[in-house]
Amino acid sequence: MDITYFIKKAVNLDVNWKYDHFHSIVSELSKFFNVNYEPEVEKIAIVEIENNIVGYIYADYPIFFIEDTYLSKIKAILHKDEYIQYVTVDFFNHEYLSVDKALYEKYFNYMDDLNNFSVLDFYFYNIT
Repeated sequence: MDITYFIKKAVNLDVNWKYDHFHSIVSELSKFFNVNYEPEVEKIAIVEIENNIVGYIYADYPIFFIEDTYLSKIKAILHKDEYIQYVTVDFFNHEYLSVDKALYEKYFNYMDDLNNFSVLDFYFYNIT
């Protein structure tokens, strides 16, 4: 699944995501889920419920990697934030994502294979 469209849209949005909206989203989600995020160290927040990871939210841009099972619940909670780019997957470890190399390398950390990666790969390469 090519996620170039979602990445391009997220990096070009004119919203105060990194310094304002991201933190309010984390706060709102924390009412329903456990959200793990260390702002001084990490660039990705992990959203969990009952020790199961629901999704990963990127702190620099409004990109939310989420398992399709939880998409409707998350969208209902964040209904006011329609600009968030949701990348829905069946499982976080399935390596079937791809993205335009030039776009990715302009905004994100190096990653080995941009034609066949998983959400966990994105997380690993971009967490710090």
